[in-house]
Amino acid sequence: MRLPDYIATAQTNLLRTKVRTFLTVLAFVIGTFTLAMVTSFSQGLRSYLNTQLNAYGQPNVINVGLSSSASQASSSGVAYYQPNRQSSTGGGRGEGKSTNYTLNQTDLAKVKATAGVTAAYPDYSTLTVDYVQYGNSPKYIMPVQGAYPDESIALAAGAFPTGSQTNGVVLPYAYVEAFGVSRADQLLGKTVTIQVSAQQPGQMHQYTAVVTGVLPDTAHQPAAYLANQLIGDMVQFQIGNTSQFSGIVAVAADNVTKSERAQIKSALQGEGYKADTYDDLIANFNRPLTVVSAGLTGFAAIALLAATIGIVNTLLMAVLERTQEIGLLKALGMRRRGITFIYLVEAASIGFWGGVVGVALAMLTGLIANPILNRTVFTGIGSAHLLTYPAPYMLAIIVGAMIIGLLAGTLPAIRAGRLDPIEALRHE
Repeated sequence: MRLPDYIATAQTNLLRTKVRTFLTVLAFVIGTFTLAMVTSFSQGLRSYLNTQLNAYGQPNVINVGLSSSASQASSSGVAYYQPNRQSSTGGGRGEGKSTNYTLNQTDLAKVKATAGVTAAYPDYSTLTVDYVQYGNSPKYIMPVQGAYPDESIALAAGAFPTGSQTNGVVLPYAYVEAFGVSRADQLLGKTVTIQVSAQQPGQMHQYTAVVTGVLPDTAHQPAAYLANQLIGDMVQFQIGNTSQFSGIVAVAADNVTKSERAQIKSALQGEGYKADTYDDLIANFNRPLTVVSAGLTGFAAIALLAATIGIVNTLLMAVLERTQEIGLLKALGMRRRGITFIYLVEAASIGFWGGVVGVALAMLTGLIANPILNRTVFTGIGSAHLLTYPAPYMLAIIVGAMIIGLLAGTLPAIRAGRLDPIEALRHE
């Protein structure tokens, strides 16, 4: 017999006991459907998180800071005073305290000299603005951060300020509606007013900024990006100097790899700095997602285990019911391996059909659920497809179901192949 003949014979044999075959396949459908849904949820959520996090960081940017470490603190944990550095203590009432030191131009020069770092800029995250206003719109609060020439975050409209745009600003997407326009590109080239108060009471200054871009719509509102010159002017007015800053933004090459980022991080840590890369940001979100996905996959595995037992039972019953038929086939010259192969094809077929139907139902569920989720749970936080179905993953589920079927059918198939033809023909 040729392979197509074996496949056709196996399908015919399965159809002899339609109800039993249907129930066995249904068990596999439940398992593969659950696994496909877990996979689609996990992949969709990872993709969604990556899209959202792109507004907060980029692969070639490393955030550098300086905090008290074992070498900067006494044996009792009290941080040493460091000349030419200001310090701030983090942590709320009742929480553990951590001391953070400011950085200066010497630190900036060290970071710039680090292998793999192409540029470095001071991070003035301590700057606070009073409000931002567009025309006669209401005044809104707005967190800010520096925009540097090396920024490469994908925007909803426009671009980051160039080196010559000293008063450019990139607004978060939420301000599109707040400023009374319908599209992000309608804000490009418009001017907004940003007020900053100095540390001395009663001193305020208003800055005019030109909108060069708008950030993508994200679940959480990121800070606006101000041109490096503009944010420096604001810091100078508010604090009185720009010689000390809370951190440093180090920039690597656009095509920097994960291993190269790790090397840069290690080099910065060797200089006594703490460094957070894009990989750290992603890992912080992916770690709990991995745990949840593993737990849900365990439930799918239990369902597939039940289906596996069902295949063993179905094929053992088939061997028992078709004992005389097996004896006749052997008497007519079919070899032992031919009999075994027929039952293995039957087992693989159950896994195949269970996988195909389970994956198809999961994809249909996603087709229905995604638009509903976009209109309900994810309303106002950007376009989201929480359930995604990458073809390689779905194909792997189907192939995996077939392999499980083959493994489950091995024992009944071997038993069928070992039947003695004379004893089989006598069986009633």
